[in-house]
Amino acid sequence: MSLKTLSSEAKIAYLIKPILKVLQEAGGQLERSEIKERIADLDDQIAEYAEIEKKSKKTGNTYKEFNFKFNFAIKDLLFNELLTYTNSSPVTLTPKGIYLDVNNLDVQKDIIEPSKKHWEELSKNNKKDKVADIVDNEEETQAEEKIKDDFKETLLAAIAKMSPKKFEAFSRALLNRMGVEFTEKGVQISNDGGIDGYGYHIDANDFRTTRVVIQCKRYNVVPVSEPEINQFLGAMNKYQADYGVFITNGRFTNAAKNAAREGSPITLIDGNELVRLVIRYELYITPVKTYVLDEFYNTEE
Repeated sequence: MSLKTLSSEAKIAYLIKPILKVLQEAGGQLERSEIKERIADLDDQIAEYAEIEKKSKKTGNTYKEFNFKFNFAIKDLLFNELLTYTNSSPVTLTPKGIYLDVNNLDVQKDIIEPSKKHWEELSKNNKKDKVADIVDNEEETQAEEKIKDDFKETLLAAIAKMSPKKFEAFSRALLNRMGVEFTEKGVQISNDGGIDGYGYHIDANDFRTTRVVIQCKRYNVVPVSEPEINQFLGAMNKYQADYGVFITNGRFTNAAKNAAREGSPITLIDGNELVRLVIRYELYITPVKTYVLDEFYNTEE
């Protein structure tokens, strides 16, 4: 059954185990945005659900239902003492959460049902229902994250409007910042259907030079699939590349990720990683510094 067709409670339950798994794999602490990205990488259904936008009948504004269900799931895990967080700190697993056997967890029995009494108490104290409580606190709990999300959406929207040729140039510019030097050969062979760039990476630490090929796919709807990775692997072998870099503004299916791990070394860069790299290397962006008031200014004493 598709995640999109599940009941509201079932959608929340579906997210519980992936959230716990990515937190455990990361050592117990991640920002909310990082958790969202990693659970989307784990599960194609979550990735698709996370991108669905709806329009509020009350305000007319668009929103992503996934964000609300994600917050419900995080709160349920908090109620069961598996994690902690504050508005300004990352989500952190408790010792109970770190050593939990996620595979044998009965989400409905161990998480959802025990959480209901907490939601009832919260509703009673605030004289609001569960949904209203989360909606009212959405901006408060994700104030800083919202700034990052807005920039991410703006950047990805701008990339989505690029022509394929401009996206290739953009990708080569990024990898050039990362130490890859492209050759004229790379330009000449970019239209052969196999790769979009050929160059060399020089590691100053061990004096090693490696051959690099890249493939760029600007997709706005469908994800990169396994056959495209296999085709890229063939092109890598043709040009005797030491490793390849496959860049997309979208995402990769799980089958594509598995295929990339089985053959010659391939680095996969999806839309989320692309945003992080553009920020890190400040590629065609201008950093803007701002300030946030400390709690000192918000107290009356």
